Amino acid sequence: MRTPLTRLAATGVLAGTATMGLVVAVTAALAAPASATPSQGVTADDLAELELAPSLLPPPPAGHPPLPDETEGSLRRLVIAPGGSTGWHHHNGHVQGIVVSGTLTRVLADCSRVVSGPGSWVSEDPGSDHVGLNLGSDPVVLLVTYLLPDDEPFAEDAPARCS
Repeated sequence: MRTPLTRLAATGVLAGTATMGLVVAVTAALAAPASATPSQGVTADDLAELELAPSLLPPPPAGHPPLPDETEGSLRRLVIAPGGSTGWHHHNGHVQGIVVSGTLTRVLADCSRVVSGPGSWVSEDPGSDHVGLNLGSDPVVLLVTYLLPDDEPFAEDAPARCS
């Protein structure tokens, strides 16, 4: 069901994010090798996808690699059920998003934790391992934009870094 917020996100977040050269993310459920931690309780809906010409976008944020010549922009709605986890992973491009509802807890590669409530903007550095957790009793809903090299997956599994 599309609400005014999801309509706004589908038009504004992707357009604004693409215009700013930003992308969102936590991850969709992916098959995980034995050394990785599999996702649990994560669903993803693709809302929009388009090919982008990096020459039309401003430079990526500091610390992010340049955009490749062939870039795919995607907007996804991710839901992490209570007790759910994205599993440890990283992204090979620019990923950013907004927490629509619930409280997202991210554990970063250095084992630090970042807690983000509704309305919080989250950003992932390309190649940085992390895991997204829902430690609350309500679903975590995220609108995530991805700017990835052509044909790259939304996320790649990574081994657990912290207990």
